[in-house]
Amino acid sequence: MIKAQTPQNEESRLQDLYEYEILDTEAEKVFDDLTQLASDICETPISLISLVDPERQWFKSKYGIEVDETERDIAFCSHTILQDQVFEIQDALLDERFHDNPLVMGEPNIRFYAGTPLVTPKGSTIGTLCVISDKPKKLNARQVNALTILGKEVIAQLELRANNKKLTASLEKQKLYNKKLEELKKEADIANTLKGQFLANMSHELRTPLHGILNLAEFGLTELTSIEKDNALKSILNSANLLSSIVNDILDFSKIEAGKLDIENINFNLHEIINDAAQSLKKQASDKGIKFVLTVDENVAVTLKGDPIRISQILNNLCSNAIKFTKQGLVNLKVCVKKNSINTQDILFEVIDTGIGISKTAQRNLFQEFHQADASTSRRYGGTGLGLAICAKLSSLMNGKINFTSQEGEGSVFSYQQNFEVSQACEIIKQKKEITDLQGCTVLVAEDNKVNQIIVSKMLQAHNANIVITENGKECVDYFFANSVDLIFMDIQMPEMDGVEATKLIRSKQTNTVTPIIAMTANTMKQDIEHYLDIGMDGYLMKPFDKEKLNSLLNVYNQKKITLKNLAVKISDPNISSQLKLNQTCRELKRLIPNANRVSLWLFNNDYTAINCLMCLDENDEVILDMVLKAQDFPAYFNYILSNQVLDASDAKNNEITKDFTKVYFEPCNVCSLLDYIFFIDKRPLGVVCCESVGSKVSWTHTDKESLIKIADVTTLFLSKQLKLL
Repeated sequence: MIKAQTPQNEESRLQDLYEYEILDTEAEKVFDDLTQLASDICETPISLISLVDPERQWFKSKYGIEVDETERDIAFCSHTILQDQVFEIQDALLDERFHDNPLVMGEPNIRFYAGTPLVTPKGSTIGTLCVISDKPKKLNARQVNALTILGKEVIAQLELRANNKKLTASLEKQKLYNKKLEELKKEADIANTLKGQFLANMSHELRTPLHGILNLAEFGLTELTSIEKDNALKSILNSANLLSSIVNDILDFSKIEAGKLDIENINFNLHEIINDAAQSLKKQASDKGIKFVLTVDENVAVTLKGDPIRISQILNNLCSNAIKFTKQGLVNLKVCVKKNSINTQDILFEVIDTGIGISKTAQRNLFQEFHQADASTSRRYGGTGLGLAICAKLSSLMNGKINFTSQEGEGSVFSYQQNFEVSQACEIIKQKKEITDLQGCTVLVAEDNKVNQIIVSKMLQAHNANIVITENGKECVDYFFANSVDLIFMDIQMPEMDGVEATKLIRSKQTNTVTPIIAMTANTMKQDIEHYLDIGMDGYLMKPFDKEKLNSLLNVYNQKKITLKNLAVKISDPNISSQLKLNQTCRELKRLIPNANRVSLWLFNNDYTAINCLMCLDENDEVILDMVLKAQDFPAYFNYILSNQVLDASDAKNNEITKDFTKVYFEPCNVCSLLDYIFFIDKRPLGVVCCESVGSKVSWTHTDKESLIKIADVTTLFLSKQLKLL
């Protein structure tokens, strides 16, 4: 017996066979009819549709025989699949390839065999349609042709079967898709209805405080006594705060949905946050004639790590909701430690009220955006329908969880639980900066909004600046080229000529002297800020204006501090490389603080587990890069600098905060004294400006610390942008 060779395309042949999903399936009449017809035409007692896989030939259809399969090595069909036409053996006993084959020597005693290869549309031979007899025989031309045609029909039926299966699967998918579309349509209809209700509610919510502000302002102008005017101003402020809260809800929700909301992990005083919130909440409750009770577990740590703004936001929202829906009785904020370990505390905040409660139906959608308990809720109690949705999303971002229980007519309990890292740092200290004096400096302001003109004028007057107001970019440009100006504050969106075009025009015509231009903008997107700086602006001031940020800008661009101003202008120049800017900043730091003969700039990584050196100028003015300090190696230092803005270690080697550096850093570099200033962006620690005295101890002066602040302001405002950290 001679075993058939393996086809050269065996891998693709088998893949085509498997794609039909036909092996080991039940008998099908359409194939059985073909085998019977082949047997009748060829006048043989046996006919088979044989499919050849790696180990066997399996019969999809059989006529005149009972077995389902045989080994591939002894199969006549293994030879047939190597052919491209009918393969015929007239007498197997006379053929050396088959004379001693087990299928010849025993059942079914094959003497005659004829098989036509089953060739797929892709050109692969997956099996045969064969006829078999126990007597020698020869097919005539009509029979050979018929067998060939029937073989092609087998393939046609396999293709039809596969296509029907694909069609059935497609129909099932289409049914599922249609069902999903129906579900999505229902959800979209519900969402559209909710958004319609939300927009109507939002229109009401926005108009209410706006109506109050406008009308109270009119009343305030006509009031005669100072007491009446003060009352009108207080009411205007309350309405403005309400309006600000609504706008903040919308902005926060948009940022969360877009994945643009950053969660901080910084040291904060939890007791301070709770007590600050309690003051306003007590007034809210008192105004409604109910009590607000605060209960804080004495085991709650003073200083924790997390996002204080978002924690406060959640607590204020939950408590304000409780007060809003409580007509009588009390609202109780309870804070307790559920789990305590050396480095962490699992803290539970519970807000318990005796209010109207929440129905079972409303409870199902309570944390869904744009949802309120029922259509009358906004009319009776106000609100955007976003507060609880924002709380739920914020808690998820901080790995916390919010739950609630409620009984209609009896009240509700909302709980917020989160695990915090306990900080070993002392009480957080806020460094106060001196007010920058701009006596003798002329500040040109381009702003078309009358209210903003008043605000920025009053803020700049507090710094003793000479202020010139222009109504648009064209007026600003005209005034600038006709007069001497020390600093420009440029609104972005203005009639006739906007701030971008005005800046480009000023920069295109300036030569040696560069007058700093500060963008005043409500656009907070990163790409907007980068665009303003790239076209030649030197900094930016967000609306609503922040006094501390304004002071930092004025500190840098004070005409009386011309060296620092020139440095800031250079650092804001996009054509200067980052390394050169870092080097210039360090050199200016050495100039301002003579006792600091080794200075460096550092940046925290995102999770504050390490701080990386951007640039160090040592005592020989040699540049050192790529130093890294890890929090796990220096925990006392990291806890301190993340909680305090200034670290004064005149005796660095023996200072409790810095002594861990002695063996690895201070002694090898002969560092004796250290002075650090931590700089921030949006209340988030960004990095450290570091001064060191090499060779001898020094006592750092108030002037030294003020100089550090100046450099930190430059670094905060410009270096962060150049390094793409905003």
